[in-house]
Amino acid sequence: MKRLISPRDMREGEARYFASSGVPSIEVMERAARALADAISAELPAGATICFACGTGGNGGDGTACARLLRERYDCRILQPRPAKSPDAIENLRRARATGIDVIEGIDEAALEALPRPSAWVDALFGTGLTRCPEGPERALIGRINRDREKGARIYAADIPSGLNGATGEAYAACVRADRTVTFQYLKTGLVLADGLDACGEITVADVGFPEGPFGETGAALFEPTDLSACIPKRRRNLHKGDCGHLLIVAGSFGMAGAAAMCARAALRSGAGLVSIACPASIVPILQTLAPQAMCIPLPEADGAIAKEALPAVENALSGKSAAVIGPGLSRRASLEVLGAVLRSGLPAVIDADGLNLLSENRDLLSLLDGRHILTPHPGEAARLIGRATAGDPVASARALSALGATALYKGASSVVCSPRDSRAYVSASGGCGMARGGSGDILSGLLGALLADRARAASPCMTAACASELHGLAGERAQEKYGAHAMNAADILEFLPEVFSAYVD
Repeated sequence: MKRLISPRDMREGEARYFASSGVPSIEVMERAARALADAISAELPAGATICFACGTGGNGGDGTACARLLRERYDCRILQPRPAKSPDAIENLRRARATGIDVIEGIDEAALEALPRPSAWVDALFGTGLTRCPEGPERALIGRINRDREKGARIYAADIPSGLNGATGEAYAACVRADRTVTFQYLKTGLVLADGLDACGEITVADVGFPEGPFGETGAALFEPTDLSACIPKRRRNLHKGDCGHLLIVAGSFGMAGAAAMCARAALRSGAGLVSIACPASIVPILQTLAPQAMCIPLPEADGAIAKEALPAVENALSGKSAAVIGPGLSRRASLEVLGAVLRSGLPAVIDADGLNLLSENRDLLSLLDGRHILTPHPGEAARLIGRATAGDPVASARALSALGATALYKGASSVVCSPRDSRAYVSASGGCGMARGGSGDILSGLLGALLADRARAASPCMTAACASELHGLAGERAQEKYGAHAMNAADILEFLPEVFSAYVD
């Protein structure tokens, strides 16, 4: 796992380091500039023209120092839309001028448009603390950088693309689209969340010499494919199906049998020894056709959904199971008593889709949640659970969900997992836009349910959820590579689950 850090924590850690060590901040700035220069030199041929867009603070100082370091290999030009303000930025601008680099200050839009297109731009306008949309000359400069990229110029961002929120990953209306971002010391959370996945391009994390001590404990971490094998044990040869767990899926309704089937098929492809589906009796023939390896428990129904009279059968079905999933295709007409039975069962359980909607509409059930329960909402479902809009900060949203008492898997372009028992958030950034299809969440629920049911697993629900999200995204990436972002559908993710388990777990 890679450490993720918020802009605020990075600033505070830097301040503690400089105050305690006596190391001049401009010395660290020089290291950052060197790392940026090395990344550019590794990709750009000698003699290329590079324009450096430099802001008023430390990020601008990184850019002007980098221009000075590259001046002998490249044709470098610095654009300074506003005068430098921070002492280190002022000093580095002075040093750059002393070497004869062309510095253009206060450039207007007409002059900007007349500027010949360079081979590359270095974006050093705004650092990680930006919390508003750039305006004025910086906005115009960002527009020019992005237009040049469309025409073939390569774009490098110093620490973070200007116009991207370093905490939330929100891209403001004016935001640089980089080909490579060289971020310093630690990944910033916004680089791997939301719009950061599109704005940053390839990411290089450059060590600039900070020790870990001043930065305290890790508040968030990026969960990576290589972390999977440590969380999911290899299976021994002497094994029977009971050792692999028996998952109960409470799901489905008339017209939404497919969601229950997708969930069950994902569980069967993710190592569950046995899978039973408790569902309305009318859809049993459909499920036994779509998921023949799963057993079905026919339940009384009302208006096509699981009825209150099903409670005794569901309670009996929960007995002896290893884990449960409730929600895919359930419908909001399903019995609240059945949801309550799952929450009271003591089993690790995934609550998804209409299970989440029933929770948000009947808030007295929230008191039954504990850390063994895993909520898997998308932003709309999360907003209903929390009681307010959650868009804008995935990590904060996941933390708010876990404050309800359960483990939270907040779904998005990157998913964020939090537990009420663990202060750290885990970000899973695998996946692709082709997964934005109905049914993808049902597959994630089945996959997660199978991992929870595995009796050999010792990992916490939080780590189990992170594993499931990562495996789900990796399978989605392979499906998108084969079928394309437009043509793939959720069922294609199932096709690649065996490949992903084979590559990273078995």
